[in-house]
Amino acid sequence: MVVKSPPPIVYIALGLLLLWGGHRAWQAGYVRWPEGISLPPVSLPGLGGGAQDLLLTSGERTLFADSSPAAVAAAELLRQGNLSAAIPVLEMGLQSNRNDPEARIFLNNARAQQQGSPLSLAVVVPISSNPNRAKETLRGVAQAQEELFQQGGIGGRLLRVVIADDGDNPERAAAVAKALVAQPEILGVIGHNTSDATLAAAEVYQPAGLAMISSTSTSTRISMLGDAIFRTVPSDQVAGTQLARYALSTLRLQRVAIFYNPNSAYSTSLRDAFASTLTSEGGIVLAEFDLSASDFNPQASLQRAVGQGAQVAFLAPTASVAEKALAVARENAVAGKPLALLGGDVLFSLTTLQEGGAAVEGLVVAVPWHPQVPRNREFAQKAAQLWGGQVSWRTALAYDATRAFLRAIQQGSPSRSAVLAALGDPNFRLPDGASGEVRFLPSGDRNAPNVLVRVEPGNRSGTGYDFVPLP
Repeated sequence: MVVKSPPPIVYIALGLLLLWGGHRAWQAGYVRWPEGISLPPVSLPGLGGGAQDLLLTSGERTLFADSSPAAVAAAELLRQGNLSAAIPVLEMGLQSNRNDPEARIFLNNARAQQQGSPLSLAVVVPISSNPNRAKETLRGVAQAQEELFQQGGIGGRLLRVVIADDGDNPERAAAVAKALVAQPEILGVIGHNTSDATLAAAEVYQPAGLAMISSTSTSTRISMLGDAIFRTVPSDQVAGTQLARYALSTLRLQRVAIFYNPNSAYSTSLRDAFASTLTSEGGIVLAEFDLSASDFNPQASLQRAVGQGAQVAFLAPTASVAEKALAVARENAVAGKPLALLGGDVLFSLTTLQEGGAAVEGLVVAVPWHPQVPRNREFAQKAAQLWGGQVSWRTALAYDATRAFLRAIQQGSPSRSAVLAALGDPNFRLPDGASGEVRFLPSGDRNAPNVLVRVEPGNRSGTGYDFVPLP
């Protein structure tokens, strides 16, 4: 077989990579992540002006606005079918920027194609609306894919990952789901990111018998979507119950004001789970505030809550209104912190620590995973070694979702029906996930608790404050 010579762009990219080596910047996340510095744009023939409209890739095109030079150059080679030339380009790129999940997935896809008869999964992430969160999820998928390569595959077959972008938009999520269902080689889907996107996509996957495991969607409505829908993240019912009982039993406070986004399935279900547990166990919800309202006033809302006798502010924002929740925390600090603060996992971010500072000290959040919990430390260490920094819960639970699919494939045959049957078996278990043992309830929900963490002074995040697990 004659190996195709790389086009000139490959040599340009390699030169840029050599100049780039070692230079790091930081991006937002649970902690700051190293990212490549801005490089001159590289124009490739064949992409055309409509490239940004393409939703799917397994390596023949990039989807991130800041895709690395290695990924861009390799995409041209992979589109030409030149696997042997693309692999060293990607390997060199990862030596300079090892935390690039897109490049790592492209590399392992090329290896899988070169090996022959790859096993195929898809992952759907919000690249166009929230690229940082998309990368967090992709890191988990890529790490599981890399481990399978190191282990020699399943029966010698490696994993190919199709990356899809739905922008966290329900209509687009449904369109992506239809495209994935139409590709019979895809055995399962990791995603979607938001609960609203997952709810829309599940209406496509369920009748098609294509298993979906979401690692980030927490709405309680997802529990009723059907036997093809699973998740490695605990539902809002778990988080809401834990936080309500923390308020009642640990803080010994009963009177609560709730701040949430009624237009979101996630925010509404978290609010409902918290309120139902609180009220059934002796507490009272005195007031509710719509963070999405155009006339929302954090100062006036706080004053009204305190005036009605509230002792706790339960903050359940979506990402789009998280800044308004932080504004409530700042107003609370200005007023002398009359309200204890509890919150949903959207607030578990570097942004909360950076922008909240002393105002969010004492905030307690329910999160699915934390690196300092003993059962999570082994994965956290391996991930830090691979990516060059601490990973988030989204990475850990995406890793678990990918590993669950791989285990289901191992236990049966590589077909959609066999994978779905394996995941739905009451005896199915992944004993060594990033977050401990993974089991699914008959509803498809994860059978596991959340971790309660509190904002305390510290140096791990670089902000002066850290999320610290409660004993």
